[in-house]
Amino acid sequence: MKKKREATRQDGSTAVRSRVLSKLAVLAGVVGSFFGFVTNLYSSEFRDAIESSANGLDAAIFRTLLAVVVSSVSTAMAYWFVIRRRQQPSVKRGEIEIQPDALDVVSSDQDAVVGRSLKYLEAKRSSDELLIFMSGLGLDAGDFQLYMAESKLHCIALTLYGFNVEERSDDRYEPISLESHVELVLYALQKIREKNNGKRITLVGFSYGADILLFLAQFAARQMKNLRIDKVLLLDPNVSRSTMTISSRVAQVQLDQPLEQLHKVLESAASVEEFRNLCEYLYKITAKNFAQVLRQAHDVVAMWPDDTHDVFLDRLGKLMAVTADVRVVVSFNYQAIFNRVARGVTSRGLNIGLLECAQNDHFDLIGTTFLKNRLEGMT
Repeated sequence: MKKKREATRQDGSTAVRSRVLSKLAVLAGVVGSFFGFVTNLYSSEFRDAIESSANGLDAAIFRTLLAVVVSSVSTAMAYWFVIRRRQQPSVKRGEIEIQPDALDVVSSDQDAVVGRSLKYLEAKRSSDELLIFMSGLGLDAGDFQLYMAESKLHCIALTLYGFNVEERSDDRYEPISLESHVELVLYALQKIREKNNGKRITLVGFSYGADILLFLAQFAARQMKNLRIDKVLLLDPNVSRSTMTISSRVAQVQLDQPLEQLHKVLESAASVEEFRNLCEYLYKITAKNFAQVLRQAHDVVAMWPDDTHDVFLDRLGKLMAVTADVRVVVSFNYQAIFNRVARGVTSRGLNIGLLECAQNDHFDLIGTTFLKNRLEGMT
């Protein structure tokens, strides 16, 4: 169902672009017509000047030629702009090979990752701003593809190790620990920074992806600071065990008999819209290496020991210490606990302005319109 909604959004975006292009074409025609009219006004002078002038260009010819040149150039530029607008940058797949130097950051001796790769999507642009996206638990870079195709900024969306559909049955991508996932993200960010050294980088994490960014500051504060991250946007990070409704229920799924627990995940929906989103979410994650998803669900739930917000605030403070600007947007689903989180931020001397409670549901935070409003307003 969400695919149908995404198609509707795409159709709407296409319609908007078509209207804009039509207006630009009309503008081009008006500009060309205007200067053509000017040329016609001087056509008699042009003929008279050719017939009578034997001493080179006089003022009449100069005015006529100027009108012709301006008309041609203006029309050409207007149509060039129309064509330029039609040429949307493509979103391309890429990969970062995990070389032996990854062991400088990956601390586990049990997680074999060298020789594999991390996949990503990229929409290259000449912008000085680079957005790097991290997706939710069991999801992948494709969740940001619609926004990336329309954004005016350079965009890269990472997929965590082993979470691509094509890696589902690949024995080389066995489940690894949460800490190794975080360290591999750090490795990928280092490689991306090397290739984009002059750009200002904004990290965007959604749900579990936002948690990953918090864990980066916890596990690798020094290396994180060396990345020189300009901004971080956390979209619905977990703030306590109470916010882990989906992750905690996924963690209870039995790999050999998953249906009962998967049904319970659907039962957590508070609205028909949320039910549809959860149906699509479960459809996506069950198409992946589900053992990898379960391992991460277990590990991330263990990172939030209780229902207090102290651990979240500790991690938020560490992230703010190693990045220039951190903002947190929580969905409407968080409204019941937002006030307590906000008071905790204030009590720790942090800027209350970094928090926002949006009037959107959880999965709406990665919608194209929402991302465009937040991200292109930040830069």
